Amino acid sequence: MLLIPIILASLPAVGATSQEAAPPPAHRIQRLLRELCSTARLAGTSGSIRAAEMVRRELLGAGFDVEWDERLVLLSLPRKTELAIFEGPEQKQPSVLRLRRFDGDAVPPGDVPPFHAYSQSARVTGPVVDCGHGLYEDFERLQAAGVELEGTIALCRYGRSYRGVKAAAAEAAGCLGVLMFTDPKDSGAERGEVWPNGPWQPGWAVQRGSIAPLAAFGGDPSTPGYPSGTPEQPGPRLDAESLARNLPSIVSLPIGADDAQVILEHLDSGGPGPAQVTLEVDAPRTLRRIVNVIGHMRGTLPSFVLLGNHRDAWVRGAQDAGGGTVSLLEASLRLGAEVKQGRVLHSGVSVAFWDAEEPGLIGSSEWAEANAKNLSANLSAYINADGLVSGTNFSASGSPGLEGILSDALARIPAPHGKNKDTLADLWLRRARGQVRFGLPGSGSDYSAFLHHLCLPVLDLSFSGSNGGQYHTVFDDVALIERFLDPGYVGHQLAASTLKALMEEFSAAGHLCLDQTRAAQDLAWHARMAADWLGEAQAEHLAQTLEALARAHETSWLRWARRMDFEPELTPGPFGTWPDLRAALNQHGPALRGDAIRHADRPSLYKAMGRNEGLPGREWYRNIFWAPDPSNGYGSHTWPSLREVRDNPEALAAELSSIEAAVQTLTQQWSSQG
Repeated sequence: MLLIPIILASLPAVGATSQEAAPPPAHRIQRLLRELCSTARLAGTSGSIRAAEMVRRELLGAGFDVEWDERLVLLSLPRKTELAIFEGPEQKQPSVLRLRRFDGDAVPPGDVPPFHAYSQSARVTGPVVDCGHGLYEDFERLQAAGVELEGTIALCRYGRSYRGVKAAAAEAAGCLGVLMFTDPKDSGAERGEVWPNGPWQPGWAVQRGSIAPLAAFGGDPSTPGYPSGTPEQPGPRLDAESLARNLPSIVSLPIGADDAQVILEHLDSGGPGPAQVTLEVDAPRTLRRIVNVIGHMRGTLPSFVLLGNHRDAWVRGAQDAGGGTVSLLEASLRLGAEVKQGRVLHSGVSVAFWDAEEPGLIGSSEWAEANAKNLSANLSAYINADGLVSGTNFSASGSPGLEGILSDALARIPAPHGKNKDTLADLWLRRARGQVRFGLPGSGSDYSAFLHHLCLPVLDLSFSGSNGGQYHTVFDDVALIERFLDPGYVGHQLAASTLKALMEEFSAAGHLCLDQTRAAQDLAWHARMAADWLGEAQAEHLAQTLEALARAHETSWLRWARRMDFEPELTPGPFGTWPDLRAALNQHGPALRGDAIRHADRPSLYKAMGRNEGLPGREWYRNIFWAPDPSNGYGSHTWPSLREVRDNPEALAAELSSIEAAVQTLTQQWSSQG
């Protein structure tokens, strides 16, 4: 056994028990989801505001202080879209004609037709080319084969990259327009029964989405890096010329697999042609009102944890992201009831229901930019609940160092359908085969501003297991949840219980939630994993520099423990020494716990190492440890500033030296503390 007084532990909240009590019946979650999804919730329309009012009502009833955060942001709603498919250039009448209109100001709102937010508004005609998945390498392959892409319409399958990457690649290749569709073998008829007989996507259904330039920044495209104004104080924005450079200049439209098949059947060797398409998009980019709703339950400390999910949806969005919304609401209602009965929160608990996530992570990014100073000083972590429930199988990605507090919360939740005393923590550890290591979140959800712009620790949770093809379609609705994805709302109840346990654990821990020793050790592992492109010697030296930081953190807490006459015997396990230390601190009472929280009140290594000037070429992103992979948009890649200069040995050596010097400075600071 080792004496490792590194404060990894979540401190028990007042009234916390070792395991969660049985949750109430699912009737309330069902009621909330049915009300939330009774109308479409497209950002910038009356449907999203109506959902905001519902959330505010529930939070006020639970005793939260409610912040109603209105902002004017640049959105892109379609007035008209048209798709005409011709089997060849000589055909006078189209084989397929889809003409759709939409009124974004209607009350109640209608279902928005298939469209891509921020598409250029124009009418274009051209021969079609099958461009695979629309990756940059797909277009490069076609060009290398002598295929003329200038003036064509690219036909791309969804998957393998963010749709904005596909649009940018098509634009760079000289295409006039781009069509995107879901391949039936990915989530359609080749996977199983399609809706309404099953959960998979029928050929007529279409995945909506955005092609906003998330590789450069998240949030309102007209206010990159600074908050959008309010209706009363609109504030500064980019001029028209600068804004045009930030947004796509290609016409982009999603289509169904049935229409894509008509095109594919009339292409010679993948094209160009003879199939030809006319597509028109009329979707002006205009300022519209959005509303974030944030509930605050204050604690005795200035620190707080923030749990959030987006409230808006492309249509009714029962799974994306209604499930996370109502699960977070349910957890909030349970916590509020206990606070009314006398429960005391140490660190505060805030819950956010973001608007305009779907167009480009707008609501969360603008609020985070507006509140950056308070968040940097007091936010212990952000916990994301987007697309949270489609089954009961738990998984998580997040910032290294949060594994321990997550395991404490999961240990309080009985495993679903279990006949023994297993908890979610037991199942999580077994699936990881005893070696839990988070995947690193990239982009595409509301954690992005907190993780990549403010350099704060995050968790991204998921309960999966029941697959379907509903993503961003009109049939992502309550009936799909109740018939196929989560009959009986078992997963929703499980998610709500987990979110409530996390509220309690993070409230009790404050800034102790982050195990900085574990974080530095995991980052050292990621450094060694970069040896194939960074070089073995360079990767090993970076890893050893980070391991020295981990040792400095241990030493700092060792001095603190000796000063406090606190020397528990701790046995490292799969989550470090967290469980033993939690139990030891609990035995010593609130005075020692309070001093431990104060000692932990220092910038995390993520914040301390954040690069204020941003990453090269994408200044909004400041996290030097990992960032969204620009080649696919959703995933992440480590050491982005090093990757940027990997082909320039001198620049690579200089950047590596800069990172290591920053780590060494933090090591010296931690070595002097305690």
